[in-house]
Amino acid sequence: MGKRFSSSLLAIVRSSWILFEIDPSQIAKLKFILEGYDHLAVLTIKDPKIALAKIWFFSTEKPLIMKILQEFKVNLLEES
Repeated sequence: MGKRFSSSLLAIVRSSWILFEIDPSQIAKLKFILEGYDHLAVLTIKDPKIALAKIWFFSTEKPLIMKILQEFKVNLLEES
């Protein structure tokens, strides 16, 4: 019988991430927008003092994620 994987494991395998800096005053607004798109991405704040953030999302959503981040004028640092 074949192995069964949990849905969370499959989501990690097919996900992408972006590390970026954002204006600290904009963090709550970005989180609100990402959650408003039916939990489009998971936002993690790595360093709140400089608003270093990382978001995880399905790879198929990257064009929309990039458009949203451009609106917030973030400083992209690294991506998968």
